[in-house]
Amino acid sequence: MEVYVITRQLSHLQRIPRRRRPFEPSPVNRPYPVSTQVSRRSEMKTRILASVLVLGGLALASLSTASAQVITSTIYGSVTDPSGAGIPGAKVTVNSTRTGASATATTDPSGEFTLSSLQAGAYSVQIDAEGFKSVRQAAVELASGARTRLAFTLELGTVATAIEVSGAAPLINSINAEQRTNLDTAQVRELPTQRRSWLGLLNLDTGVTTTGGRVAMNGLPPSSFRITVDGTDASSDSEQPSVTMSGNFNFIQGVSLEAVEELNVAKGIASAEIANTMSGNVNVNTKRGTNEVHGSLFYLNDVENTNARNQFLSARPPVVYNQFGGSLGGPVIRNKFFLFGVYEGYQLRGFQQLNGNVPTPEFRAQASAAVPAYSQLFDLYPVPTNPYAPGAVTGFFQGAGSEIARDNHAVVRGDYHLGNSTILSARYTRGRPFRQIPRVVLANFRDWDGKTEVGSFNVTHSRATWVSETRFGFNYNFSRRIDNIYTLGVAGVGGAIGFSTDGEDILRDGSNWTLEQVFGKTIGRHSLRFGGIYGRLRVTRENIETPSVRYANINDFLANRPNFVQVTFGVDNFAILAANYGFFIQDDFRVNRRLMLNLGVRYDYYTVPRERDGRFFNRDAPFGAGPFRDPESIYLPDRNNISPRIGFAYTADSEGKTVLRGGFGMFHSPLPIFGSSIDNVQNAADEPFRSQFSAADVAQFGDVLRYPVVNSQVLPLVKGQPGLGGGTVVDPGLRNPFSYQWTLGIQRQLARNLVLETSYVGNRGLNGMMVRQWNRPDRVTGIRPNPNLTTFRYRDSGESSNYHSWQTSLRKRFSHGFTANLNYTWARLMSYTGDADLLLPSTVQDIDNVRADYGPANLDVRHRMVVDFLYELPFARLSAANNSRAGALLLRGWQVNGVMTAQSGSPLNLSQPTGYESSRPDYLGTEVYTGTGRANLQYFNRSAFANVPLNPVSTLPVRPGSVGRNALYGPGWFDLGATLAKSLEFTESLRLQLRVEMFNAFNQTYFSGIQGNINQANFGRFTSTRGARVVQLGARLTF
Repeated sequence: MEVYVITRQLSHLQRIPRRRRPFEPSPVNRPYPVSTQVSRRSEMKTRILASVLVLGGLALASLSTASAQVITSTIYGSVTDPSGAGIPGAKVTVNSTRTGASATATTDPSGEFTLSSLQAGAYSVQIDAEGFKSVRQAAVELASGARTRLAFTLELGTVATAIEVSGAAPLINSINAEQRTNLDTAQVRELPTQRRSWLGLLNLDTGVTTTGGRVAMNGLPPSSFRITVDGTDASSDSEQPSVTMSGNFNFIQGVSLEAVEELNVAKGIASAEIANTMSGNVNVNTKRGTNEVHGSLFYLNDVENTNARNQFLSARPPVVYNQFGGSLGGPVIRNKFFLFGVYEGYQLRGFQQLNGNVPTPEFRAQASAAVPAYSQLFDLYPVPTNPYAPGAVTGFFQGAGSEIARDNHAVVRGDYHLGNSTILSARYTRGRPFRQIPRVVLANFRDWDGKTEVGSFNVTHSRATWVSETRFGFNYNFSRRIDNIYTLGVAGVGGAIGFSTDGEDILRDGSNWTLEQVFGKTIGRHSLRFGGIYGRLRVTRENIETPSVRYANINDFLANRPNFVQVTFGVDNFAILAANYGFFIQDDFRVNRRLMLNLGVRYDYYTVPRERDGRFFNRDAPFGAGPFRDPESIYLPDRNNISPRIGFAYTADSEGKTVLRGGFGMFHSPLPIFGSSIDNVQNAADEPFRSQFSAADVAQFGDVLRYPVVNSQVLPLVKGQPGLGGGTVVDPGLRNPFSYQWTLGIQRQLARNLVLETSYVGNRGLNGMMVRQWNRPDRVTGIRPNPNLTTFRYRDSGESSNYHSWQTSLRKRFSHGFTANLNYTWARLMSYTGDADLLLPSTVQDIDNVRADYGPANLDVRHRMVVDFLYELPFARLSAANNSRAGALLLRGWQVNGVMTAQSGSPLNLSQPTGYESSRPDYLGTEVYTGTGRANLQYFNRSAFANVPLNPVSTLPVRPGSVGRNALYGPGWFDLGATLAKSLEFTESLRLQLRVEMFNAFNQTYFSGIQGNINQANFGRFTSTRGARVVQLGARLTF
């Protein structure tokens, strides 16, 4: 088998033979999917073998018994005498500097101790031992989920004599192999964030990319991550994991930036405590009240007068964006009961840049004369703004459309301390976002309306050698999206005509709740954590779309002769119900003072979804052509979800400055409702959610399938006619996605506040979502193989991905007014679909030869470097000699912060719209790239590609196109987001910060939006940029 790939360095089409890789699915070079029984048996053997190997390693490494999201912190430590011998029986006491909470432990016979389930924050640590001077270390910052090791050496003397030592938590991770990044309050508050969205800060980390509201970690599916707030589920979309609501229309994501205490990212060989993800977890720890009353007021403004003009526009479109709010927290009962609350809102009225191909006035007149029904569609389109050739079908439109957005968001949190052993925490979050988005077809604007209600309740109870953590979370969200073209009742068009439009009305309403219980127990050198999680999910939806009518060429459009018609009849309100439960055990086993082993295993079971009224309709084998399955079992349950993992951290030197870390593990995810069963709900067995019709169907049934197509007129044609039933079929053997992950790296502390880490990180993602357009018309005859069914989507677990990377970080802790982090990732991500995800990817070009689509995934970025920094300008030194208050206010408190990003280009996929989805053109063997394209906006050579000929009978391509999927790469880019801030300290507790934030601070032009449709007039050209400079002005008063 040969895979076709075009590289920029080669001027010809490469044919690269591929050998079969380990764990790769069997070849899919046949008309039907691989036998479910054979492929599942092979997969199970592989998974059992991997589980046995890792579990065997656990048994050999530990004599102990071979969730949830880790939100509490753990301190591991040693207490020694001047000779280095461990001191048994020493008392270790930690005290929270903000709430006064305390916890104690006693060292074991070797002088070791463990303090677990500590809330994130600043602590003091005191060591008392008979015959030795006491030692107290202040300002030990514990991040959420952190595992920190401290070492204390006591001097001979009396307990009454205390020694104060300085020092922060170690930079080196000598506890586990997990890749964990913590962004503290200062970074979250001070680094530039566009419209106060903390989501972009996740991109600072190695191997992390945000795509919409989802997060891809180390190349694994973006829909496999988990988002939690205070340890409980906080997805803003009930159908898939997402930080933002469906469509990414809300600017306040999850919780307000003002409520964020810290952001935690856990990936790689993560603890078995982390549930429901094959890639990693993002957790937001919210702020809480303390013994001091504290609060803030803030305001942010963005108007066109401060922004640079977009490079494609002649003027700056008007925009007024205001964001505002505040916070207040403090004690209700000192040292016992604390409250904290936040309000944040925004209002946007402005214009958004628009561009796209639109029909020319001359062609509109010609087409409307031929088919008068087209007039209602053409009346919605604007006219081209750019010059076009005589006789052209389309021209390019560039302009702006009106945008409106608003939200009212609130967060309230309470913490109650029942003595020193029990802490109760509760949080409630709500939001009401709305947004109206313009589109090139100006009359087809899109309205989004949303609602969120999220709550959590946590109980932490601790004793000397064990702890208990109980978490309950409830998450409700609602969103409705409606395109105005649907309201107008106008059908959409598309295909090889150079322009297209569509519309939809979709209502999503869902909720879930989870209950998690975790116990921790220290037994000698073993630090055990074990527990479980139970959750329930309810997803409801109503959905209908305008018909989509596609044409093979302009002549067919003028003759109103479609070659593909898709009619989505919609579905009445339904409810999908599902549940999951899981169990885990994790052992951090201290083999000796230098070696720590992390041994864990978890098991999860995800129930097969069911519909409230039994309206699931999924056809059985063979290959979706059989009878309907039992609606209570649309696919077989997958109970093979054992996820073992093993990691180690080895301190290579006696000073503790060099640590070697590595590990291997398996990780499972649930199937998102959006990617598995959402399209299998119908109103009745003979009333499909969606039907697709071919040119032969159009010829047979006539005007009902010619423009203007109307849903209600087509439904009687389908209802009760099995030959026109298609819909969506889910493979009865659908499996839960999972990954194998492995890593090996080294950390070296170069100086007291400087650490370097470099690691190889790799993984293999399996059982991702693949879609095949099944029962397609024959390329020659136009007749479908199974005349009893229309073309339909067949979803199965055939996708897999490979990721290899080298990740390097250099981190400088804050000292001398400066902190910085440099993160560089070299990576390669390959897959069979561009999405490499768990949702709804495009079908492969040739379902008889899936391997021909093996190539770069959409998120394959070979080089990416991100640098973030905070620098307090040293003007304060000048004010030292000036004792005047005016001088101090003027010279102190200046700060420069920034985020610099540089990366290579992303893959580009070329398309040739036909009656077959995902068709691609041919490559003709000449030079592909024209250069940078900056001179004339033409990025690649149009003459290097050609349409695949269409069969005159079927109007379908005679064969698959020779261009590989994602065969081209776009240009790289560089960006600097910078902040200049001035703080005015009126009193010790009252401070006003004024700040200017700039994005694309140097106003550099990086072209984007390359047109990949070969039938568009601007094929191969840049149609947009990454944006011009945007300036935000802000003020924040803290007290």
